[in-house]
Amino acid sequence: MVKAKKPPSIHLRLLGASLLILPVFLGVTAVVLDRAFANYQMESQQESMRLQQLLLAKAAEWDGSRWSFDGLDELRFNLLRSGLYAFVLSGDARVLWQSPSAELVAELEDPAAAVKKTVLQLGLNQIEVGQSRFRECELGPLHFCHSTLIAWGSSGPESIFLIVESRDRVLEARNAYRNYLLWLSLATALLLLLAQSAIFRWGLAPLRRIARAIGLLERGESEQLVGPYPEELVPLTDNLNVLLASEKRRRERVRNTMDRLTHVLKTPLMLIRNSSDGDREFRDLVQEQVTRMLGIVEGELAKARLDGRAADILGKPVPVKPVLERIAAAYSRLPRRSEAADPQQAVTISTTAISEQATFYGEERDLQDLFGSILENSLKYCRQRIEISAEQQLEAGEENLVLTIADDGDGIPAGLEQDILRRGARADSANIGQGLGLSIVVEIVSAYGGSLNSARSSLGGALFVVKLPTDSSGFK
Repeated sequence: MVKAKKPPSIHLRLLGASLLILPVFLGVTAVVLDRAFANYQMESQQESMRLQQLLLAKAAEWDGSRWSFDGLDELRFNLLRSGLYAFVLSGDARVLWQSPSAELVAELEDPAAAVKKTVLQLGLNQIEVGQSRFRECELGPLHFCHSTLIAWGSSGPESIFLIVESRDRVLEARNAYRNYLLWLSLATALLLLLAQSAIFRWGLAPLRRIARAIGLLERGESEQLVGPYPEELVPLTDNLNVLLASEKRRRERVRNTMDRLTHVLKTPLMLIRNSSDGDREFRDLVQEQVTRMLGIVEGELAKARLDGRAADILGKPVPVKPVLERIAAAYSRLPRRSEAADPQQAVTISTTAISEQATFYGEERDLQDLFGSILENSLKYCRQRIEISAEQQLEAGEENLVLTIADDGDGIPAGLEQDILRRGARADSANIGQGLGLSIVVEIVSAYGGSLNSARSSLGGALFVVKLPTDSSGFK
């Protein structure tokens, strides 16, 4: 037989799921943060270049023929390869003035011509007075371009103030942020995995406690699971404790059954052993004692069968009417063994009072044993008539199946109505084996959490009333 592969633990499953989910979550988060940082950079760059234009306009002077700029506040305008350049353009994108830093823009041989071409291509000159336009522009490598149309007084020209800045600083900052974001994501993932591992271990601690408690049960150091346990595990622990208690009762019943069998069979066997086998009385004695022992064994086996299946009763609905009618028809064809009436006289068994809606919740075999045992008892002591009824009744908010069997015999002697319902008791101790059938009934009714009562019927004989819950909630 191939040994089944051991499945991974719940802890490992949860960690595995986290390892699958965390990279996706952190990856999406990193992309969103990177996009947000890029947008922030672009807005900051645009605002920075707008301020550069204001500073440039502050230093500008128009002498009627040309532009001049004295005392530029931004030192990078005066440094070659600084990455920051300023231009003043005419409406047709001719360069009227350029900052000293614009003498060398990237590797361009003619920066002024390249600026004019770029401005015309991007439409940076197609703006109204006071309007600005911000674009990425290609002057060798990519740069940022920010243009604003300015009218210089009432007599001055309308000129375009253009600020050009390299993207290098922005890209360096973005790469640095991405590296920071990468390490932050890795550290966050590690911390989250450690935290989740600790949380999973803490969350699964009750299951480990249950495992240890079951180990104590296996070693016989405990008889049940002792809490408290979390609310989610209470149904599991309660059901296990019910199962353990049921198994304990079953073992006790088996031991009690063996003790009863040992005790009740000892006397018949001693009588047979101590009797002489040479006369008819011995054969009668053997027949009598064997019959008695068979009755005892049959009764005890019926109880053991019920006990062995006790934990398996799940409240399966069984229609009562067809089962009772079938049993009544079978018993009506059996020969009479009644001392109260002529054995040749037929008995009328009335089943007209059995409701179509009557339902038994349990094993059909138990219903057959219960009803058959009571009916057999009634057939033994009735004269001519037995009446059977079954219906659902609502009492104290709970629905029960009520089954009654009444006969027209001599009835139960006064004062013994409840005594005969004790397990194994009988009204006439002279009748060997009498009481075993009712003992089985008591066992079944007790197992289903029901009740069994006896009284005098309206026909003059015995009346047996069985009440059973309509689900398995009353099962013991």
